Amino acid sequence: MNKAMRALRNHTAVPQDGRPQQGPREHTLTSETGTRPARPLWWWLLAAFLAFAVIVTGAFVWQRSTRVTAQKITDELVALDPNISESQLENLGYVYGGEAVGGYRGYSTGEDYPWYQNPDTKRIDAFLGDVRAGRESVLRLVVRGTGPYSITTDAGSQESSASGGVSVRILWFDPNADADWAEKDSSVEPATIHHDGKGQIREWWWRGGEIVTSDKRFSRAISANGGAVGGGVEYVLKHQPAIPSDPDSADTVIIGYDEVLYSLSE
Repeated sequence: MNKAMRALRNHTAVPQDGRPQQGPREHTLTSETGTRPARPLWWWLLAAFLAFAVIVTGAFVWQRSTRVTAQKITDELVALDPNISESQLENLGYVYGGEAVGGYRGYSTGEDYPWYQNPDTKRIDAFLGDVRAGRESVLRLVVRGTGPYSITTDAGSQESSASGGVSVRILWFDPNADADWAEKDSSVEPATIHHDGKGQIREWWWRGGEIVTSDKRFSRAISANGGAVGGGVEYVLKHQPAIPSDPDSADTVIIGYDEVLYSLSE
């Protein structure tokens, strides 16, 4: 009787054997050993898939934002102020590409391609190293004077002075470009078509608010010759003209217009 009264006061049920009945055990996330139960295999597979998807998406977005294209180079040049100065271009990351000195090579069309003397060679040489190694690379140069050529009239005077003002030159080594090109010195001869694998140097020139050369193609093999102004050495880009739609036409002549990358005086 006394046990029953105490059980009522404590709100504890008394079984028939007279011992108090324990309440339900608390539900916890821990097992008897105190650790969380193992997650199922599908959970880990799902987590790995989501992490992989985030990495791939991030890499794709980063690659698109940093990838070099002809359109991006064109947009960059078009956005330049026509009156931008050499120092302002250098602040934008352009490297000094030398001073234009007329007389490297003239053509019957009246175009005179100059030397570019004594540039800041450190960045240019790094670009050449990337080209030799087959790595994509972009070189942004600011040149004193007129590039890539001046026009010589029949009287021998130049319509564009090779001194004064600045020109911008962008070189992009594209390792994925097809090095297919043609040459044909005479309209009565068949064209010679070359297939030199992959990789070309692509060039843009800008001056006075206008793009004067767009996506001109050169060989990745750059020659070093003597005979520069002052008896030094010149580094020459070998032009690879595009293959026309009808290369063997009697009206077609295909001539390469090489350019000096830079020259050093002794």
